[in-house]
Amino acid sequence: MSTLAAFRDGALAIRRAWHLRTSVAAVSLSIAAFAPLVFGDSRLADFAGGLYLALAATGLAFTVGVGGLPSLAQGAFVASGAVVSARLLQAGAPTLVAAPLGAATGAASAALVGLLFVRLPRAGIAAATWIVAWLVATGLESLGWFFGGSEGLVVTAGPSPAGHYELALALTALAGLGFAALARSPLGLGLAAARDREAAAAACGIPVHRLRITAFAVSGAAAGLAGALAVELAGVGDPSQYGPYLSFKLFVVVLIGGAVAPLGATAGVIVLAILSVAADAIGSIENVAHARSHALLAAIMLLGVVSLGWDGVVRPARRRFASGDAHTRARDPRGLAAHGVTKSYGRVRAADGVSLTLEPGTVTVLVGPNGSGKTTLLRLLAGAVPPDAGTIEPAGVARTLQATAVFPSLTALEHLLATAPRRDGGFVRSLLATPKARAEEAGVVTVARAKLEEARIPPDSQASELSIAEQRLLMVLTAAATEATTLLLDEPSAGTSVAEASRVTDLLGALRREGRAILVVEHNVRVVEPVADRVLRLESGRIVEDAR
Repeated sequence: MSTLAAFRDGALAIRRAWHLRTSVAAVSLSIAAFAPLVFGDSRLADFAGGLYLALAATGLAFTVGVGGLPSLAQGAFVASGAVVSARLLQAGAPTLVAAPLGAATGAASAALVGLLFVRLPRAGIAAATWIVAWLVATGLESLGWFFGGSEGLVVTAGPSPAGHYELALALTALAGLGFAALARSPLGLGLAAARDREAAAAACGIPVHRLRITAFAVSGAAAGLAGALAVELAGVGDPSQYGPYLSFKLFVVVLIGGAVAPLGATAGVIVLAILSVAADAIGSIENVAHARSHALLAAIMLLGVVSLGWDGVVRPARRRFASGDAHTRARDPRGLAAHGVTKSYGRVRAADGVSLTLEPGTVTVLVGPNGSGKTTLLRLLAGAVPPDAGTIEPAGVARTLQATAVFPSLTALEHLLATAPRRDGGFVRSLLATPKARAEEAGVVTVARAKLEEARIPPDSQASELSIAEQRLLMVLTAAATEATTLLLDEPSAGTSVAEASRVTDLLGALRREGRAILVVEHNVRVVEPVADRVLRLESGRIVEDAR
């Protein structure tokens, strides 16, 4: 692709994604860029500090909003970037060196925290990250020989307040664009799926824990960069500025502004600034100390958010996806083979020496009474639980859950895009929206739309608004979008009428013709009988007969 063609395609992509909110944001940014012509240095320094706060909050919004992870340690990542940058600046390093290394430190610190805690339930993540914020604050105050003690780390002057303001404005705008790009990328859609239903996302092959660690690293990079530049703006790294209250304030800003909107965090900072002025006015009238009035304000705001269930000042716009040339992908012809697989829970043998082979291009149906071990066998074959004995030859596997488990915040199209593999859809390519990444994404969108239309599911419908039958079909299509060679389907026709069940039969037939190896657990055998090659019966964890 030529450079001119790449620019032309990029311009068309921007035009398709442009809407009224984009126009308002662009006009506001243009007006804000002229602030140095109106305000003095002291006011510009305050504005720059607020924008650096918005930069850190935008990074946090990606973790909190898109990832659904209540991180309360963002202030600690700001501190890590500030300390590293201050030390480098003291050693004579230029801003172009100190700021990126501060961002890298923030990213590494956040990734470590994510690695340690993303497997916890959400309440556990909130508690663990809050403790991290306290530990970092205590360390900053205790290790005075390194962090400067009560006097802080004094750094040499860098850009003027006007220069910092323009830099902060540009970085905040870029952070919003990066947020939007990542939210609609495989990373963002995978995080959103895991946020809605973690078990269903994992069953479809989405690497939930890896994506969440990446989300922490993204938020940490923004925080570290903000801290690195803010410490140069202030001219001193004051340990008292990086206490747990900073993490709390950033979290409040995200919730107030809107955690799932690219400019939500910036809007939250603006709201906070307006209310802070009001708090100062009230404090002066009532003779209340400045610090106390601000802490009281933040507490009242958070209480309002929690009690009212407010979604924020800025609501997210619907994501738009361009179509393009579809590309077929070669599929591994292997099926799946299990030999002597055994699994016990106490005295109960859920799987007792099960051996079976799933050949490509075949549909195998597994029947049996409740409690016979059918779902456990599916989990064993999918690798969700390890067997006590026996072997399972590796294969690309995706499965659906027994319960209806779509991702309610995603559209039907986004379901398939969340699990479809990409060759050129890596993190950096998605963030920069490179020509190759855009072209591949457009091809994936075309294929996904075609699959949904074949199944008679509206691509742009919210998954939560579909009928139960359509949701069950969508679960199968989402698993199939992974390009897995083997599909393990747990009661795909559950809750469907006779007429609706025929759509399941048609879909299974289409997947078989694609060369998939399919194992279906189904109580209503009549649904799958027209496409079944084998019907196996499971009793007490053992395959007792071929029931065909």
